[in-house]
Amino acid sequence: MFRKFRALLQRKQFESEMELEFRHHREAFVEDQVSRGIPRQEAEQQAISQFGSALQMKDECRDARGLYWFDAILRDLRYATRQLSRNRVFAATAIVTLALCIGANTAIYSVVDAVLFRPLPYPEPNRLALLSTLRRGRAAEFEETGQRGSTWLAIRQASRALDPAVFTDIGSGVNLVSSSGAHNVKQQRVSAGFFRVLGVPPLMGREFTESEDLPRGPALAILSNSLWRSAFNADPAVVGQEITLRGEPFTVIGVMPAGFQTSVPADLWTPLRPTTTGEGSGENYAIVARLKSGVSWAQANAEIASFSPGIVAAWKWPPGQSASLHLVSMQDGLAIDLRKSILILWSAVAIVLLIGCVNIAGLLLARSGSRSKEIATRMALGSGRGAIIRQLLSESLIIASAGGLAGTALGYVALQGLKIYAQETFGVWQVLALDPRVLAATAVSAIMASLIFGLYPAFAASRVDLRSGLSTSGRNSTITHRSWSRRFLIVVEVALGVVLLVSAGLLIRTLSGLTNLRPGFDGDHAVAATLSLQDARYSSAPAVTRLFDASLDRIGKIPGVESAAICLTLPYQRALNEGFSRLDGPHAGSGGTINLTYITPHYFDVFRIPVSRGRTFASSDRAETQQVVIVNESFVRKYMNGQEVLGSHIKTEGIAREIVGIVGDVQVRVQGWPNAAFPGIYVPATQVSGGFFQVVHTWFSPSWVVRSSLPMGQLTGPLQSAMAAIDPQLPFAGFHTMNDLHEDSLASQRLETTLLGTLAALALMLSALGIYGLIASSVAERTREFGIRLALGSPVPRAVREIAMPGVLLAGIGLLIGCALTRAAAKLLKSMIWGVEPGDPLSFAAAIAALLLVALLASVLPSLRVAKINPAETLRE
Repeated sequence: MFRKFRALLQRKQFESEMELEFRHHREAFVEDQVSRGIPRQEAEQQAISQFGSALQMKDECRDARGLYWFDAILRDLRYATRQLSRNRVFAATAIVTLALCIGANTAIYSVVDAVLFRPLPYPEPNRLALLSTLRRGRAAEFEETGQRGSTWLAIRQASRALDPAVFTDIGSGVNLVSSSGAHNVKQQRVSAGFFRVLGVPPLMGREFTESEDLPRGPALAILSNSLWRSAFNADPAVVGQEITLRGEPFTVIGVMPAGFQTSVPADLWTPLRPTTTGEGSGENYAIVARLKSGVSWAQANAEIASFSPGIVAAWKWPPGQSASLHLVSMQDGLAIDLRKSILILWSAVAIVLLIGCVNIAGLLLARSGSRSKEIATRMALGSGRGAIIRQLLSESLIIASAGGLAGTALGYVALQGLKIYAQETFGVWQVLALDPRVLAATAVSAIMASLIFGLYPAFAASRVDLRSGLSTSGRNSTITHRSWSRRFLIVVEVALGVVLLVSAGLLIRTLSGLTNLRPGFDGDHAVAATLSLQDARYSSAPAVTRLFDASLDRIGKIPGVESAAICLTLPYQRALNEGFSRLDGPHAGSGGTINLTYITPHYFDVFRIPVSRGRTFASSDRAETQQVVIVNESFVRKYMNGQEVLGSHIKTEGIAREIVGIVGDVQVRVQGWPNAAFPGIYVPATQVSGGFFQVVHTWFSPSWVVRSSLPMGQLTGPLQSAMAAIDPQLPFAGFHTMNDLHEDSLASQRLETTLLGTLAALALMLSALGIYGLIASSVAERTREFGIRLALGSPVPRAVREIAMPGVLLAGIGLLIGCALTRAAAKLLKSMIWGVEPGDPLSFAAAIAALLLVALLASVLPSLRVAKINPAETLRE
């Protein structure tokens, strides 16, 4: 009985709601006809003839019960479209605001998804792991995936839960000679089983075996699909053939499938031949592993933890530092260096999207104030509060849909420009595209945005008081409860804008400081040409010396060349880290870490690096003469206090050398710092052993540098011809000016600053629009009040000040809250800023000044409309 009674009540309620909806539909039809110029009485007659009487509505309600919600939604959407088309300025403002926010979010999320979320392009990527070292110090802890050769040996021998392999995560250029000539191609060195662990076998041929992946093993190569097609015309017979690579014959044993890629851009792969000495004595390897069938992540990490102490115990740690080994997913491990920067940028676009939603919510609140009489009329005619909310949410959904579509288009355009910079600057190797995952995220963002900016204004608008809403003066009485909501939203968006502006200011200050660092050399008219000497024909010191002498002699004869030299690394590049010890003086026996670079005579002349004391290298400094070294001023300051520098002796690479000169510092890339002066030494290229050449040329490609009055475009051809005349199998890999290298060294900081600065500017613009909209609507809502006050003699400046002051005060409150939030958020930027403290007063002052100025303009400009009010017309109304 109770169930029947409840069903009857539900049916009656449904029919009542349907009747109200049909009535609303008829009223909307009448209003639409009236807006087209048809008299109201005639329009009402048309509505009755088309929709019938209320009794007929009830019958139709019972018949259309199954289509009720679908028809109601369509009706709401049609009505919302008409309402927005009548207020095109509001609709365009809301749609453009949302499009800009969603466009930025779409572009950045494409990078976030590719790096952090999208599964790696290998079978069962969730079972791929990288071995990571968690280092703990007194101040902080950090994680890195670089491993030593001894760690690889222990993992391979002891692990029963993993199928491991080892590889280098740094590619190197090598010389390949094919039928089409000499090419500089990118090589990655990997161990046996590397492709098996990734789960991608070669398309043709096979991969390396353990017996081949040993020191002095056979010279083998596996080609990428693109290199196979471009250099070998997709010839299937290339497998088993010999090619000339690195100056010696290599046998091609396989070709990888099309589309295969690793985290290191590579044209071919060669055996790593891991060792525990030389290269293997430092953290130069990365260890990848696939969890064996039936092994969980917890079991695999438990196994690593069981023999981790024995491995790290052999490492020498400074007091207060320790380390442990554990597994991380391959996707997380490859993104260790990028994760923080990318998440910060993603957080920034999320803040901009939130500011945009807050702004649109403020616009909707203001608009609901002007529609209070319309909403009150509809409710007086029987429309329920739920129908009003649904109708207003329909408008928000249309705005979100249009803004989402426009934002997707803007995001696509932005992503095309971001692709190049993200791949070259951040080293993103995954494909960046607006794939279904990104489009789905964009759709979700648009829907969530519609709920964020539409839900509260819809509820607020539906709380209208019928008596005041229907009265002629009800407009002013219905805005009071919304004004505080709008003011709160202004405070929120200003506070969030402060976070972005200060963060952008910190990055701008960092980039400015790094850009204006004293380089320590004259890079004007200097051109560098890089060339790979990872070549079997140049594995001995005499062979390298002959190449250097012959090439410099020929290059020196090129018209326009003033001087030329060769160096292992250039300014603004990361140099070779090496240990040394002092052999005399008060600190004999102690040492430290320095940058080591071999150079030829005239190197300091090419770059015009000042010589403080002593001499530079001469052609008489040969392998059989006194071993000498030149140090920079940073070396002297850090390691030679209290003793005479010239004539002192240091030992590096097992060789004792006498210090014969002191030169000025130049900016180089240092780990954890973009550019800085660092203790460094220079040794003559003629006094370097063949073994040293072999090792360093595996990691570094030396550069030929020339000073010339000619532009780089006129030098590349003669330089290439000069080298080809000496050895046609040695093509230059690239040509650079010092300005190019300077730009490249700061590319990451420049990209981060540009992106965050753009987002901060967008946030500033949105905050200005929010304040402007608040003041403008306040002027419109209080026109009658100020007209009366002006008529009674109130001065205009006083009225303008009273109107503008709330906007400035709200901005001030938002600034205070924003500064407090920024103090906490700025600490997250520590890894992205250099030479600037997170609480940098100049960055805070600039952000505060910018926001105050924008708030003042956005408040004063609309308030000036008060001066245009005609008191006589206001009194007549």
